[in-house]
Amino acid sequence: MPQSIVRVAEPEELGILPKSLQEWTSGFIESPRTKSVLSSSAFEPTGCFVAEDKGSIVGCVAVTNLPRKNWLVIRYLAAKRAMSRVYAVEKLLSKALQYVDAKRPEFLRATTPSMQPYVDVYRSFAFKPIRRDFRITWDLTRTIESPNKEIEIREVTEKTAPEIAKVLVESIRPYWDWRTEEQGGEDAVAHEFQEGLKKGERWLFGSVGKDVVGLAGLIPNYYGAGDARFRGTFVIPEYRSKGYGRSMMSQASSWAKKLGQNKMTVYTFSYLECLAPGALLYLKSGGRIESEYLQMQRA
Repeated sequence: MPQSIVRVAEPEELGILPKSLQEWTSGFIESPRTKSVLSSSAFEPTGCFVAEDKGSIVGCVAVTNLPRKNWLVIRYLAAKRAMSRVYAVEKLLSKALQYVDAKRPEFLRATTPSMQPYVDVYRSFAFKPIRRDFRITWDLTRTIESPNKEIEIREVTEKTAPEIAKVLVESIRPYWDWRTEEQGGEDAVAHEFQEGLKKGERWLFGSVGKDVVGLAGLIPNYYGAGDARFRGTFVIPEYRSKGYGRSMMSQASSWAKKLGQNKMTVYTFSYLECLAPGALLYLKSGGRIESEYLQMQRA
């Protein structure tokens, strides 16, 4: 078999990569989120590489910037019929690491579908798993709501957004501290929340008396008509293990239905040895794991 040529992707080739990645990984890498990353202002095209075989693009990998300065992540390592193109997959990762080394980043991690040959190729380059990620989906036509009258539910508005942004920062401790660090700190997370609202994200917050106990958010029609991206449910630390998470999930499902959504999808992390609380909540509320990924770092 001819050896693939690995080179920097041409600008006109970037547009076809999201669909190709989805096909090559049987849907593990999905198109809308990939398009968002490859079109973001933080994306540097010089860090995206493709494998070419007989004039056709048969693989790719990308090094992208995390919001924190000089922190990088390798993603989208994939190839058409990858098991027969392991050599091309290895060349792609090697090229990405050359690019990374020239950048001299303060931090580097990788993310990959939990499928072969990608996991073994990463391991051969001294990467080791540090966390799992899941894509979890709900069929909202089958979910059953169990409202909790103790919680008063309201939608986040432009006026309430600054205060609720602070609540979000508090509600993701300590499980998501690693992501807060990657985002550039708590102020950056709060800013990202408010920017998301401007771009179409919608959020509910639940209160008991005067205290906000939790949040839930979604982007309606993100994947298509009636197919929402769920942004997650978060509960303030002192109110956890009291059933508020389940109540917020029920409210979120009911709200999504009222907004004309039939399905919603969330990406959430978990530990290597056990499920994180968020993943457990989502599965108990009727979600199902659609695909699994690994976050990896060089040893």
